[in-house]
Amino acid sequence: MLLRLGAVVFLLAFFFFFAGGGLWAPFSGDDLMNLHGHLQEGALGLFQGIVFYWSTTYRPLGGIFYLSLYKLFGFDPLPFRIVCFALLLANLALTFRFARTLSRSPEVAAIATLLVSYHAWFVDLYYSSGTVYELLCFFFYFSALLYYIRIRQTGAWPLPWQWAWLCLLYLGALNAKEMAATLPLFLVIYELLYSPPAGRSDMGRWLRREFRGALLTGILTLPFVIGKLLGAGSLAENPAYRPAISGGKFLDTFHLYLNPFFYQDHYFRDSNTAQLVLLMLVVGIWQKSRLLLFSWSFLLLSVLPFIFLPHYAAFFMYLPSVGWALFVAWMIVSLRKLLWRGVCSISLKMERVKEPPGWPAGPILIFLLLACVLGIAHRAESPNTLAHFRSVQPPAREITAELVRELPTVPPGSRILFLDDPFPPGDYNLLFLVRLFYDDLSLEIGRRKAGAVPPEDDKPYDLAFTFTGGRLARVPVPNPAP
Repeated sequence: MLLRLGAVVFLLAFFFFFAGGGLWAPFSGDDLMNLHGHLQEGALGLFQGIVFYWSTTYRPLGGIFYLSLYKLFGFDPLPFRIVCFALLLANLALTFRFARTLSRSPEVAAIATLLVSYHAWFVDLYYSSGTVYELLCFFFYFSALLYYIRIRQTGAWPLPWQWAWLCLLYLGALNAKEMAATLPLFLVIYELLYSPPAGRSDMGRWLRREFRGALLTGILTLPFVIGKLLGAGSLAENPAYRPAISGGKFLDTFHLYLNPFFYQDHYFRDSNTAQLVLLMLVVGIWQKSRLLLFSWSFLLLSVLPFIFLPHYAAFFMYLPSVGWALFVAWMIVSLRKLLWRGVCSISLKMERVKEPPGWPAGPILIFLLLACVLGIAHRAESPNTLAHFRSVQPPAREITAELVRELPTVPPGSRILFLDDPFPPGDYNLLFLVRLFYDDLSLEIGRRKAGAVPPEDDKPYDLAFTFTGGRLARVPVPNPAP
């Protein structure tokens, strides 16, 4: 019990040491866009999107997150960050339970959780509530997968109400983000590895029994995929989300993700990426390890919803990272046991030596050593990724503070002109921010900046601001209303 508590405290300290600064992060550009979009959709539209989950409503479960917190706490980023961090911690707990359930080893589970706990290139997860879709998807996805596996490990099949609960969890994941659509695939892979058919003559029985989970969730997935790809206003209409499916595209994109994932700069190419993946498969087959083969399948196939897209973001690897963590954790523990037996066999001339009773010194030492190695790597990489993240974010906190100081309220439906502002031309974040700050989507915002969103100068403005030296200041309206 004391050892378990110590591991939990250590993991929490490790996580908050590297990611804790994100708890105080301001609204990101994605936050402003998402919150504004979900407010336009409205609560009724979001709930309809959850029920009719195949519709093109944009990730309605995340919309409920944004809308509910905004209505409860207003334009304050802290409540959003607190909920996101609660999800991050819940997902770490799920990672541990999932790894322990599959491996039946607390040591493998602890190492896998340590590996997943923080990654410098997942900076958006820690500093932007705009990744709440990933966090919610991860939570419901692994809740559903773990729920199914735990039932199957007892040798039983889900009861009708358990099937219903599994479907609800899966629908939660689908309503959070599209990458949840791979769940049926891994229900099939799990059954193939852990309850394979006895032979060709057994295939019919296997399909009727072991295939039921995949069939049920697959039936839910089919309208989701069709609706999201072919529905009016679907993500597929956005060039950044239009897939280009080919084997070459898969391999090329896969190695592009591996470089930041392993803190490498152009080390991985198509050739050595293919070699690495094949080597991992060979190790899994050689070890006859169902855990390794499942992990290998997961890290390779859970990327399918985004691997063919031209839009890249390192934190897309958040969910697939569990497969990598499981594989690596199993290998580390196996090598530690092999080394222990080898050292003891040489020193004591014994073929097999069990670890001494009491505190497992070997596992603790390896865990702490791995934490040190990871900590050094994270510490070296984190300033770069955080600096890059901040460099592309709007000055939301600064402008909000200036609006509080200069003009805390405006009449509904006002037209506001900004003669100068710190936002790039063509950027809509100023429009989103001002509307969200005043909680009024009817506000009209004009900008007098080269290349900016053009103001409608044929209509009079009610208010005008300029931005100088980091301060907003009201100025006379160039075209006052009569």
